[in-house]
Amino acid sequence: MKSNIKKLKNCKKVVEVKLPPEKVKDEFNKVYEGIKKVANVPGFRPGTAPRDLLEKHYNKAAREEVIKNLVPETYSKIIEEHKLDPIGYPDITDLKLDLDEGFSYTASIETRPEFSLKNYKGLKLKKKKTEVKEEDVHKSLQTLREAYAQKTPKEGSEEKVLPELDDEFAKDLGLENLDKLKEAVKSNLQHRLEQESQADLEMQVISQLVEGMNCELPDSLVDSEKERLLKDANSRIAYIQAMQKKQAPDKKFELSDKEKEELEENSKKQAVRQVKAFFILDKIAQTEKIYIKREELDKEIENMAEEYQKPKKEIEDYLEKNHKMDEIAVNMRNAKVMEFLLKEAKIG
Repeated sequence: MKSNIKKLKNCKKVVEVKLPPEKVKDEFNKVYEGIKKVANVPGFRPGTAPRDLLEKHYNKAAREEVIKNLVPETYSKIIEEHKLDPIGYPDITDLKLDLDEGFSYTASIETRPEFSLKNYKGLKLKKKKTEVKEEDVHKSLQTLREAYAQKTPKEGSEEKVLPELDDEFAKDLGLENLDKLKEAVKSNLQHRLEQESQADLEMQVISQLVEGMNCELPDSLVDSEKERLLKDANSRIAYIQAMQKKQAPDKKFELSDKEKEELEENSKKQAVRQVKAFFILDKIAQTEKIYIKREELDKEIENMAEEYQKPKKEIEDYLEKNHKMDEIAVNMRNAKVMEFLLKEAKIG
């Protein structure tokens, strides 16, 4: 077997494969031996029909079977021989099969980007303050009062009456007294600030890892991530437009061409950042031997089953059917990698 590799831009490689005629003849012999055992040729019992009649009746099926056997076999050898790390499936073109000239095809593939990890231990991070201020508690309590306001008729119109901020109001919300309500509000705000602070630390980690990683990325991954981000953004825009239309039915809310262009550009930048982050976290996981065990994945599926109040088997089947199992495992592993990086970081 002969193979020739051409490197193109953005992790693309084109592999030209050629097999000599004798290898093709061997494969045809094997395939016809298999066909012979089950062939239904008039005048002959299965297993007794001569080769020339088999070729006459089963030529198309034999060719398809030979191709079906030779492409994966040769492709696997090429990947191993050239130490390629492909993403997804190859695009097979220029396929030629001839008993005298042999077998050849071209495989276009995308491979993982090649880059060196820079130092990812001891990253310097700044933690946001998570102290809850009294004015924030007061604002939240005011928002609660607004949410439970009553409308009462007054001189031909309606007046909004806010509930008193007292023990009665707290009891209406299922708490013992006003102090307990204040405690609950403060606790919720504290929890939210801690979540925001944690998310900010993780953003800082990603920014530092991605910064300075100048390598080519597979177009297909960047494009699909960009499309996903655009789809999410357009869903949010459609929701806002629907809300605005309710308030002003005569007005038409649409993004300007400039805004659409900016959205496209930002989605592309964000997609590049996220694809880079994916490969960096993946490489750190391999280097530090951070993996997800089967029992951890099982536990996560159990939690999902509990959350959605469905049998575990039903959740499992859905994830398998929609090819989501790997995605969940990767997300769980990335969370472990992030935990490791934050543990190793210098947080001020």
